[in-house]
Amino acid sequence: MKGKRLRLTAVSILALAAFLLAGCAGGEVSLPGGASSATSLTKATMCRSVNPDTGEPVEPTSSFAPDTAEIFCSAKLANAPAGSEIKSEWIFVRGETGEEVDYLIDTWNTTATGSGYVSFSITAPESNWPKGDYQVVLYLDGKEVTSASFKVQ
Repeated sequence: MKGKRLRLTAVSILALAAFLLAGCAGGEVSLPGGASSATSLTKATMCRSVNPDTGEPVEPTSSFAPDTAEIFCSAKLANAPAGSEIKSEWIFVRGETGEEVDYLIDTWNTTATGSGYVSFSITAPESNWPKGDYQVVLYLDGKEVTSASFKVQ
């Protein structure tokens, strides 16, 4: 009886392992040294500043005054293998008259490894920010992954 119970337990464990592995086929699996598909850049947040030690957003907001000296965006990076490329595009979407402009103000590129926050910032032009709608678009390894919108009013 004891031998039969042991075999049943082993079969049950193997069946459970097969079931769990089959369930992972449609999602992302992170393995040591695994594919970059488990890498993510999420939670893009516009803010007035970032924590200098962690890059986490400080004073999140989606609205800035025209005389704001510097505007920040912070995003959460996870499981980035060495050499992961991160790019931000700062875009003036439309002005206060409502016409769509989609003017690319600036871009910023870097590489990163691991997990944590990555932050981006842009300084105001000499004549202050034009009022209107803006967007920061973030790319990870050449693919657009997230964005954050904000207003200057």
